[in-house]
Amino acid sequence: MRAPHEHKSIARLLGALIVATALCAAAGCSRPAPPPAAHSIYASAESVEENFRGREFILGESNTVAMVRTLGSGNNAWMKLPFWFGVNILVPGVTQPKEGDYYVISEATLGKPLSAPGEWMIDAGSTLVKQETVFITTRTHYDSGGKILPTIVQYMGKREFTRGDGKKVEIPVVREVSLPMKWTLEGQVPASYARFRIG
Repeated sequence: MRAPHEHKSIARLLGALIVATALCAAAGCSRPAPPPAAHSIYASAESVEENFRGREFILGESNTVAMVRTLGSGNNAWMKLPFWFGVNILVPGVTQPKEGDYYVISEATLGKPLSAPGEWMIDAGSTLVKQETVFITTRTHYDSGGKILPTIVQYMGKREFTRGDGKKVEIPVVREVSLPMKWTLEGQVPASYARFRIG
């Protein structure tokens, strides 16, 4: 049998251990703190919607990231958005698009209209790699084919199509957010660009 003072020592030790465990749990010691969220260099969804929804915009001269600002804003008002390069594009530095995120389509060409009003099949991506993409317009009505002025879009996911040979393919879908970019270069918009009206 243990001596009485040994029982008291064990009881005190167990009591101290229980108190320490409770204090640690209350202080959050039981699990590590979650890592801080990575800071994005790109404009938030709220900023894009507030500033560019249904509006023209000015596009900067960077070829790596789309620098955009609203008409009438100063040079300190640039916001960053990624360019649209398509899906499953294996190019260093290009990440896969995420559904719901915002992009700028540039170097895109208007193809054939689809059966739904305001939907077009376009060739979009970089100057080197183009990919078929469904382009859903909201206020811009295209009257001719040709290149598309840069436009801010939202990636909506993929849609399944059946090709002429019966093969099923999934094609990315983007929806128009802004109006086409404001032409800021000298002269008129070249004839190679698609003609459109806003309505």
